[in-house]
Amino acid sequence: MTGYAETSLVRGLTFLAEKQAAIANNLANVDTTSFKRRATIAQPTGDRFYSMLQRNLSAVDYREVPDMAKGTLRETGNRFDIALDGPHWLRVKNAAGEQFYTRNGQLTISTDGTLTTRSGMQVLSRDGQPLRIGAGGDAPSDIAFAPNGTVTNPETGQTYGTLAMVELPEPEALVPVGASLYIDPKAQRGTQAGAGLQQGFLEGSNVDSLQELVAMISVERSFSATQKALSGVNRLQENLITNMLR
Repeated sequence: MTGYAETSLVRGLTFLAEKQAAIANNLANVDTTSFKRRATIAQPTGDRFYSMLQRNLSAVDYREVPDMAKGTLRETGNRFDIALDGPHWLRVKNAAGEQFYTRNGQLTISTDGTLTTRSGMQVLSRDGQPLRIGAGGDAPSDIAFAPNGTVTNPETGQTYGTLAMVELPEPEALVPVGASLYIDPKAQRGTQAGAGLQQGFLEGSNVDSLQELVAMISVERSFSATQKALSGVNRLQENLITNMLR
């Protein structure tokens, strides 16, 4: 029967392995536009087990949580690049009608005149509809984004609509699904932001590579120390069994 010490140490090794994987993923995305770093934390599971010391002790589980801190804004000069200087999110949808949140403001105009992300996601207006800009001869030669998200033709003054720039009550509840996209399992009701958009800028990753490297070294040392502790517990049990059988 596995003792409490071994169980705790093995679970600790599992946590450290998951934490190291999260750090490696953060470092791999240090240059990804609007990427949000992931942090691994320990939390009670709500379950309980009976320990060797005849006491009830909480079981511990581990999960990743997003760090929603804003990344550094960098100027690109591209009129179709936008950054959100605040806790806001763009709403986009794919061809199947599935909606996502993103802070990746690398936009373009599709062949049918719809404002989309570089990956082809339709950018939604504050009314939940795709923004139609114009195609072919109707496509504007320039486009302007106001701080409140209103999209206009700076030459003619024509207004195409206002981007959905949503502030969510619990942004930490968003779940990343890759490509800087997030889904909202809680279906939160967001509020439209009145300002915060910057044209010609993109938000960088909020990963600090030096901080992540320091964390990686710390995890490696903790992993090594935990392995030694586990080996020590095993040797102690072996010695106890040997002495009992004499």
